[in-house]
Amino acid sequence: MKWYNREPENSLGVIVYLTTVGQLSQLNVSLLSLRQYLFKPRPVVVFHEGDFNDVNVQLALANTLGSNAPLAFEHIRFPTKVNIIRTRKEYHIGYSHMCNFFGIMLPYHPLISNLFIFYLRLDYHSYLLGPALTYDLFDYMQTNRLQYSFLMVHMDHRVYVKGLWKLFHKFLTHSCMVPSPAVKKTQTNSFTGWYTYAIIFNNFELCNGSLWREPRMEAWLRQVDESKGIYKYRWGDAPIRTLAVTQFLEKNQVVKLCDIGYSHRHQYTCASHIHPCPVPPHLKGSLNSFYPQGCYPNDNPLCKYYQENT
Repeated sequence: MKWYNREPENSLGVIVYLTTVGQLSQLNVSLLSLRQYLFKPRPVVVFHEGDFNDVNVQLALANTLGSNAPLAFEHIRFPTKVNIIRTRKEYHIGYSHMCNFFGIMLPYHPLISNLFIFYLRLDYHSYLLGPALTYDLFDYMQTNRLQYSFLMVHMDHRVYVKGLWKLFHKFLTHSCMVPSPAVKKTQTNSFTGWYTYAIIFNNFELCNGSLWREPRMEAWLRQVDESKGIYKYRWGDAPIRTLAVTQFLEKNQVVKLCDIGYSHRHQYTCASHIHPCPVPPHLKGSLNSFYPQGCYPNDNPLCKYYQENT
């Protein structure tokens, strides 16, 4: 892998994106926010389908990120045709490719399986809002023996998770497992026993890459992959990952970060001790869904379930 600016100093952590050149301007702003607010520079890898091979574009993004931050580009290929009848054709096949990449494929890429321990997944329109962090995210994960951390929680739409809850319970039964305390508390309605649709917003997902290759995790993700639900029903990677985290990770292995201002599309949250956020002028007109303490709605069962940093 060719690195711009400099080689990574160690293998502790990497920041990853999957994007296209059509999203270049937003990616540029996202990289700039990393430069402004991260405690120290960390390696960044941009996954793409071949449209970021222009050296001039790569050099420009390396300049945005700053000379102390390693930057690399990784060309990946998705199938041009998928022989699956899709029930939600209004969504471009590229969305399902993205969900399949982050939900199933990424932990097995050599970058994650062989090189780096932790990774932070971001989207091209993921922006840190400040204040500047006073600690390194990857050091924090390692020092506190954490496996997974997140910023925001949300409620998925029922139409986008058709059959997922049923598949999950089928998987548990066939694996001789029962729902974990976290699944019972956050994913299961205490009155009806139905799915709550509560999800971790994993467009900011900081985790140990090896956890997804743990046998039980691997078996669950294989079941999802074989079901083809990502392509058939438009399952997102967020509910798939949320079910995995709540079922297989111990409560003390997960943390909700509360000291980072962050925005994604129209949603945003502020660091717990600062409100309003120091929102850049170019975002002020688009950020119209504020998530207090990263929560939507306020009574989302995931909101206060896991430990929080302060």
